[in-house]
Amino acid sequence: MLWHAELGEVPRYGTARCADVMRDLRSRADWKARAAEALPPEIAEEVPLDLFGLITGLPTGTVQIPWDGPRARIIEHPAHSLGHAALLIEERGVLVAGDMLSDVFIPMLDDFNGTNDPVEDYLTGLSLLEGVADEVDVLVPGHGSVGRADQVPARIEQDRAYLRALRDGRAPDDPRIGPSAKPGWEWVSDIHTGQARRLAERRGCDATPG
Repeated sequence: MLWHAELGEVPRYGTARCADVMRDLRSRADWKARAAEALPPEIAEEVPLDLFGLITGLPTGTVQIPWDGPRARIIEHPAHSLGHAALLIEERGVLVAGDMLSDVFIPMLDDFNGTNDPVEDYLTGLSLLEGVADEVDVLVPGHGSVGRADQVPARIEQDRAYLRALRDGRAPDDPRIGPSAKPGWEWVSDIHTGQARRLAERRGCDATPG
């Protein structure tokens, strides 16, 4: 989504669904304010938004980035947001995980729109990444530290444990939130508090007769 003019004019590929979501967002009068609200605070003041979300959508079902570089397999999944995807650079064993599998950032759920289930969507995404874990030597998350092969299943399980606790209304035992959060990442606890509140509200609505 993010881009800077100094990086030049090149195709910025995304899934077809990602491109649709971005077109819908940019069609709204308040789209810049909405985009700014979604940015992590450590970069929010440094990110220009004029080029935000100008994605070239790939045809539905595309499984490989169309370029002359190393084969990069597209792993589209429903976790985090509609149209989200990871890339597996096969000959290097590098998994570019997007906004997932971070050592400092908890799973950030998609918006609750009344009909979707962002927790189950995220669990589905983790299962799809788990399906390629044996091919990964290096993990590159969107936030936090790069991980080696043995850290991939550990981060998947950490994210699963967080999501299951959230789903069940339990307090997650997760070092990424609360007093154990790494310096500079204390704000992640606010993300968790908001997600827990929205899930509690949904459970209350589901339990209301009629």
